[in-house]
Amino acid sequence: MLEFSVFYRLAASIGIGLIIGMQREHTYFDQSDRHPAGVRTFTLVGLGGAMAAFLAALMNSVAPFVTGFVVIGLLLVASHIAFGLSHRDFGGAAPGSAQGSAPTTSGITTSVALVIVYLLGGLCWYGQLLESCIIMIVMLWILTAKEQLHSFAKKLSKEDVLATVKFAVISGLILPFLPNQAYGPPGLEVLNPHTIWLFVVFISGIGFIGYVLIKLVGPGKGIWLTGLLGGIASSTALTLNLAGRSKENEDYAPDFTLGIVLSWSVMYVRLYLICIVLSGSLAKPLALPLLLPVVPGLAYVAFLKIRERNVQHEHCGDFSNPFHLGPAIKFGIVFTCVMFVANAARVYLGSGALLACSFLGGAAEMDAVAFSVIDMHLKSGLDIRNLVLAFLFASLANTLTKGGLVFFLSAKSMRKAIVPAVVLICAVTGGLIAFYM
Repeated sequence: MLEFSVFYRLAASIGIGLIIGMQREHTYFDQSDRHPAGVRTFTLVGLGGAMAAFLAALMNSVAPFVTGFVVIGLLLVASHIAFGLSHRDFGGAAPGSAQGSAPTTSGITTSVALVIVYLLGGLCWYGQLLESCIIMIVMLWILTAKEQLHSFAKKLSKEDVLATVKFAVISGLILPFLPNQAYGPPGLEVLNPHTIWLFVVFISGIGFIGYVLIKLVGPGKGIWLTGLLGGIASSTALTLNLAGRSKENEDYAPDFTLGIVLSWSVMYVRLYLICIVLSGSLAKPLALPLLLPVVPGLAYVAFLKIRERNVQHEHCGDFSNPFHLGPAIKFGIVFTCVMFVANAARVYLGSGALLACSFLGGAAEMDAVAFSVIDMHLKSGLDIRNLVLAFLFASLANTLTKGGLVFFLSAKSMRKAIVPAVVLICAVTGGLIAFYM
């Protein structure tokens, strides 16, 4: 009996090989490069990977798949050896090219891609179709962005490479080994080493990603993208990082201000989406208190963009390296202290002090307040009015906290530029509090 899933998985492996092969075939237009495989070879190798995995499953042995992998490797080695011999026989000129022209170079990018396509064929057979497609998309970007990646690599300094290593150490080596367990007195178990260090990684990571984006696409677009990512991840962390960066890169202070205010606006939208995912019934009641403050934020971003559109940063090579662990650790400690005080107020003052607790909690992190009050709404019957007021008090404290970070940590020019944003957003939030009170 025929099984549709078998042909579906084989077809997926063929499709992946075909798409990657077409991209590689397109690079044949570059006469200075040489490829050991084209669209047909990639398609067949993808299919071969799935068939080898199929045979391995039927035989209950990895031998067919490993054998296919070895055969692909040997064929690629033979292809490169044959090219090297023909290249020598033609006296340094590629076959078919004019004598004395630039010699053809034989890279291994296509060979590596061919091996990965074989492995993706195996993944397709085992039903990992989504993972295979995601890997394929990443491969297409890497293969297509050859010039951009090489240009980016040339712009990196030794300090940039060292910063990358440091960031890898704090995120990949330290974080997994910290205990993911909350410590503290009964009811105040908020001292979680893993969570605290994760926030430190957030702060350092957002600055690092922003630095990479600025190197790749320039200050203007890089800051816009950094603001969007910061608003999605943690607008507080982004504010802290960019405020600190402005002292060493004061020429970029207007761009940093734009990125910070944009992250504040994105934070409101992200929070609204989180709330309606947790409880769809909150979509209407929270629309006004969480989306209205976005309007003055985006309006001020537009104003900053118009004001600065004639200012062009022709070079970003003088932009200093973003990795400074000390400030991130200090703010992680402050963040933990504020969360401890907020939880203490909630435990010892009770639900009657909900607004005070929300204000204190919002000064550190909006998400914690959001999860807490929505949980109270769903389990304890917290009414919509108090829920909305809790959000508003938390967002007011959050904006004031981030404004304070900029005022105390940033360059002088940024302090003046951030004041209108703080005033506008706080004024709208204060008006909403008065409306709901």
